[in-house]
Amino acid sequence: MKLNGWKPAQQTCKTLKLPLRGTPPQTAEFPFSASILWRSLWGIRNFPRRKFRYNPHVHKLLLLSCLFISSGLSQTATYGSFTNSDDVGAPSIKGSAEFDGTTGGYKISGSGSDIWGKADQFHYVWREMSGNFAVTASAKFLTEGIGHRKAVIMLRKSLDTDSPFVQLAIHGDGTPSVQFRNAKADNVNTVDFPIEGPGTWKLKLVRDGVNIAVWIAKDDAPLKELGTTMNQLGSPILVGLGVSSHTDKAVNTVLFSNVSVDQLPASDAAHPALGIFTNSADIGSPAIRGSAEYSNGEYRVTGSGANIWGKHDQFQYVWREMSGNFTATATMRILGDGVDHRKGGIMIRQSLDPDSAFADVMIHGSGMAALQWRSKQAENVNTFDLPVEGPGTYKIKLVRTGVKMYMYVGNGDGELVKIANTEVTFQNPVLIGLAVCAHQPDATATVLFSDVSVEEQPTTAPGPR
Repeated sequence: MKLNGWKPAQQTCKTLKLPLRGTPPQTAEFPFSASILWRSLWGIRNFPRRKFRYNPHVHKLLLLSCLFISSGLSQTATYGSFTNSDDVGAPSIKGSAEFDGTTGGYKISGSGSDIWGKADQFHYVWREMSGNFAVTASAKFLTEGIGHRKAVIMLRKSLDTDSPFVQLAIHGDGTPSVQFRNAKADNVNTVDFPIEGPGTWKLKLVRDGVNIAVWIAKDDAPLKELGTTMNQLGSPILVGLGVSSHTDKAVNTVLFSNVSVDQLPASDAAHPALGIFTNSADIGSPAIRGSAEYSNGEYRVTGSGANIWGKHDQFQYVWREMSGNFTATATMRILGDGVDHRKGGIMIRQSLDPDSAFADVMIHGSGMAALQWRSKQAENVNTFDLPVEGPGTYKIKLVRTGVKMYMYVGNGDGELVKIANTEVTFQNPVLIGLAVCAHQPDATATVLFSDVSVEEQPTTAPGPR
C-alpha cells in the first residue's frame, strides 16, 4: 500500500509538548500530514493578535485532527495484505516487519529458538481468515546464519506459543519442509524434502477444508506440488508469514516478494457428493485406501484398518463439523463377508488424530451393537456391548446433550430403543459422521447407510444424575 511516498518509519509521533509561545518542541516527530497541521496550528497560536484572533477551540480541534491522522496512517499503512505483526513466544531479541508499498515486498526479521517441539519463538505477520484460501510468496534469506533458520507460510490457530499450526517452511540450507502441530502443546511433526541449497524459493500453500496442499520451486523453476496433509484448525485462523533464526542470540532476515492471499470458494471438487457431510478421509493411515460415495440419498462407505480400538484407530470417516447438541440417525447394513468384528456406525470425534477422543454407536459384522468411547486423547477405548442378534439391517441413533452421549438401536423394521448413555467431554467444534472399519489391515468392509440425518438440538440445562 503506497501512502504518498511515506514509509512506515516516518509515521511516528514522539513526546508532544504544548508551550504557549516559542518554537515547536524539537523532540516531536510527525508524519507529513500531521506536520503540516502542527505548523499551521503553531502559526495560528503565534499569529499577531491584531491580524488574527486566537480561538482556543480551533486550537484544540486542529490538534485532535493532527493526532487522529497520525494514528490512522500508522494503523493502516504497515503490512499490506496482512493486518498485524508481532513476536510469538517472546524471543529475547525483538523482531520487526517492514512493508514496501512500491515493490510489494515484506522485509521480516525474526529471532527465536525455533518453530519446533512444544513451544515456538519467531516473528509473525498475519491476518485472520476463514474458509478456503491460497497463499503464495517468494522468499530469499538476506542474512547468514544457522542452516535450520527458516522462512514460512503459516496457518496458526492462535498466538499462543504452543498453538496448533501447519506451515510450509524453507530453511537456510535450502531444505523444504511441511511441519504441523496437531493439538495444543503437542510436539511438532515434520516431512522434510531433499536439500537443494540456498536460493530464492517460491512457496504456495492452499487450504481446502481440512486438506492442506503445498507447492514449491527454486529460483525460476515452475511450482511443483509436494503433496497434501490434513489439519483440523477450524475457522477463523491466523494466516501469514513467519521468520525464525533458530537461535535466540541472532536475527534472521528474509525478503518475501510476490505475496498474494486469495480467498477461495467452498469447493466440492475433492468430495463431489457427500450429501449432508463435507469431507471423507482415512484416519490412522490404513494400508488399503477407503472411499465414500453418495447417491440417491444413500452413502456407500468402504474402509480398511486394524480397528477402532486400543489407543489408535484406523478406519474410513465421512464427517462434518458441528457445535452444541445434536442428534444423528441412520439405517445401515454391512455388505459382503468378513470378520465378525468389522464394524460401521455413527461417530462423534474431537479431531482426525488416530488417538483422538470419540464416542460412537457401532454395529459389528456379527450383528453385535456397541457403545464405544475414548474419553481423552491417547487413552484406551471403553465399550458397552449388547447381545448379538445376527447380521441384518439396523437403525442407529447417537445423541449429544452436553457431555452425555445417548445410544439408540433398532433391529430391522423395529422402533429405535434407548439403550444406554455415557459421558465424554468434547470441545466445540466436533466432527460428526459415519465410520467404517474392516478390523483387518489387509481387507476392506463396505456399509450402506440410508435415511441419514444430523439435526441440531437446543441447549438444555443439565439435570440431576
